[in-house]
Amino acid sequence: MSVNERCYRIGAFAGLIALLSVIWLVVLPNYARQPKMQQHLKWLDDQGIDPSAMYYTELEVMEDILAKQRLAELRQKSDGSSR
Repeated sequence: MSVNERCYRIGAFAGLIALLSVIWLVVLPNYARQPKMQQHLKWLDDQGIDPSAMYYTELEVMEDILAKQRLAELRQKSDGSSR
């Protein structure tokens, strides 16, 4: 490997690290501060759900699961208030 190739690869690697750092340290925290995301994170926390423990295979059906759970909670609340 020539010196130029080595410098190019090191530069490309450094650029990749910089890009990932910007995404991890700037973009994702900014996204987490959005009202809709904060509401979702608060709801998960209130339910005792650890988002970091969710598998990527669950994410497609997660909205349906959460909607059914919210509906069940609303039914329980309305049944409890009518007694």
